[in-house]
This record gives sequence, C-alpha cells and structure tokens, in this order.
Amino acid sequence: MGQEVEASNFDLNYIKLDGNVACMVNGAGLAMATMDLLQLCGGSPANFLDVGGDASTGQVIAAFKIIQSDPDVKSVLVNIFGGIMRCDVIAEGVVTAVKEIGLTKPLVIRLVGTNVERGMEIIRTSGLPVHANADFAGAAQLAVDLAA
Repeated sequence: MGQEVEASNFDLNYIKLDGNVACMVNGAGLAMATMDLLQLCGGSPANFLDVGGDASTGQVIAAFKIIQSDPDVKSVLVNIFGGIMRCDVIAEGVVTAVKEIGLTKPLVIRLVGTNVERGMEIIRTSGLPVHANADFAGAAQLAVDLAA
C-alpha cells in the first residue's frame, strides 16, 4: 500500500499487481492495452501506472522511483503516446531519474507522438543502457524477454 500512497502524493494513478514487468504509461486506455499485450507476449504486468497527459518531469521521476523500488519488477516498459503528453518531457524525466537513482532493471521505452524525435534524441544521447523500440508489440515482447 505504501507505493500507492507515494504515487498519490505526486498525483499519479498507481496500482500494484502481481507480475514482473513494470509499466509507465500515459492514459488509462493505453495502460490497459499495454497490460493486455504483456500478457499476450507471455509476461505479466507488475503495476498499473498512468502518469496522465500533463505529467511533469518531477512526476516522471517519482513514478520511476516507485517502479524501481518494487522488488518483484524484473524489467520496465515505458509506453507513451504523445498526444497531449510530450515525449521529450517523459524522456527527460526518465533520464533524470536514472541518473539520480540508478538503473537497476532493464528499461524498454516506446515513444510515439508529440516531440518524439526530441524525446528519442534525449534517450540516445543520454549514454544510458535503454532499449528504445517504436513498435508497440516489439517493445512489449522485449520487456517480457528481459524480465525472464
């Protein structure tokens, strides 16, 4: 219950689940589709985490800290559709969080939409061992494989 309380302190929608692939997604519909696809790929979601459409870099950092603190998580999938949420903000938040707290689990990131080129450039030039994959199914399968 501590992770849910921590998430609510940052206006994040978070529910702990029994799986081992953490999800950071924007929008409840995309979160549900991501969790379903993880199941179809042979994995199991560790959480429901919706950062919403207007998340700040600080909220992304908080979300990442919550995910990484879960001992059941074996890999992390960040799946962002930048309709309202800008991909560069998510990328900056993820890079800042990883530099601040370290990367203890394999990280797969899928960015599509607003400022996706800038977001992917931030990820590419960060020097961090992040697996970027623009394909939804490919990203989900990679996250499941890395959790095995």
